[in-house]
Amino acid sequence: MSLPSKPWVPEAELSMQQAQLQIRELRAELAKQIDAKVRLQESLDLRNAALDAASTHFLIVDARQKDRPIVYANRAVAENHGYASAHELIGKSVNTLLGVAIDDEKIQEARALLAEGRTARSEMEITRPDGSKFWVGFSSTPLFNEFGENTHHVSLGADITARREAARRQAELHDQLLREMKERERISLELRVAQKLESVGRLAAGLAHEINTPIQYVGDSVHFLRSAFDDLAKLFHSYRNALISISSGESASARLVELRELEVASDFEFLSMEVPKAFERTLEGTDRVAGIVRAMKEFAHPDTGEHMPADLNRALATTLTVACNEYKYAATIVTDFGELPAVTCNIGELNQVFLNLIVNAAHAIQDAGRDSASGRIGVLTRVKDGCAEVEITDNGCGISAENMDNIFDPFFTTKEVGRGTGQGLAIARTIVVDKHGGVIDVHSEVGAGTRFIIRLLLRESKLQAVA
Repeated sequence: MSLPSKPWVPEAELSMQQAQLQIRELRAELAKQIDAKVRLQESLDLRNAALDAASTHFLIVDARQKDRPIVYANRAVAENHGYASAHELIGKSVNTLLGVAIDDEKIQEARALLAEGRTARSEMEITRPDGSKFWVGFSSTPLFNEFGENTHHVSLGADITARREAARRQAELHDQLLREMKERERISLELRVAQKLESVGRLAAGLAHEINTPIQYVGDSVHFLRSAFDDLAKLFHSYRNALISISSGESASARLVELRELEVASDFEFLSMEVPKAFERTLEGTDRVAGIVRAMKEFAHPDTGEHMPADLNRALATTLTVACNEYKYAATIVTDFGELPAVTCNIGELNQVFLNLIVNAAHAIQDAGRDSASGRIGVLTRVKDGCAEVEITDNGCGISAENMDNIFDPFFTTKEVGRGTGQGLAIARTIVVDKHGGVIDVHSEVGAGTRFIIRLLLRESKLQAVA
């Protein structure tokens, strides 16, 4: 049995079917293209919307044309540059937008970098159409086609006016801080000088008294020597006359009796013993005065501001000399000076520290009701753990716990008006810690006394507080 054959279709009808099929295929292809175009447009619209929503400037210029026209700009570019919309910028030269000439140095430098295929960065002050100004910072990157031709420049930027203003204000604050620091340093220096002058002034009366006593010795001895010289001069004159008379043949025995009577009348034996003693007292008095003056000159020597090697033991001895009248009726000084190498420091400033601590110790002993018989001020020096240590102790009234945390605060004092300004310990801490990189520590017990320890470096290392 044979199979049935295909139905016969006229040739014209077949051509019509093929045409309709091709039309359907074309329509489908066209629909795909339209859909792709729609999706592309949607993508472009989304990109543009995203770029317009950004605060960052986004700009594309045509690098192939001499005036570098703008082919794309987002909303931030237009708004920051003073334009109503980005469409106003399309086709404008980027130099017009920046408000600079084509031969501007920054433009030429940027073009040179872009021609080398490098990114150009710059900051410029822009003038808007309405005359207002702002600062923009931007970076431009070259784009190349498949033939290596630089076709476009893409620029990213931002309004940096606020940042520059913040930087300017920060610079102003920094300058102001520097000025205030210099002013604070000046005031601090003036306070130290004033406190030192106060100390010198306070010591002046005591020093006058210290000098007055040996000067009285000198004056009394000189008066005695002048009187003794008058008596001895008469006696020497009588001796000379007697020698002339005897040489002329006069009896020597008679003249000798007369001379012995004159020796008794002038108290020659007494003068022979006391005149040498008067000279000794005079020399001792002048030496004492010279020592006090020398110590005062060393103590009050103007600070040079330089740190130089110095003998702390000598400085302490000098300070004890000039402060003698402050403590001699309140306490006995007990010194134990160890062997110290020269310490690099400002010795004038440290003298001020030592004086403040010694005077405070004397006042604490007086407040405790002690006197020179029962009061003790100890001054000890030693080398310990690579540091020079100065320890000043007293058996005075001590410091209460509630005051311990405040003793180094400026203007803090528990003394009555006229006896303390509250600057002594504050300045002492500044000098030791800030100026010399040292440590000043204090231990105190009410009713038992106080111990201050100063530690100064003998070598470069970090100091810790005394335990």
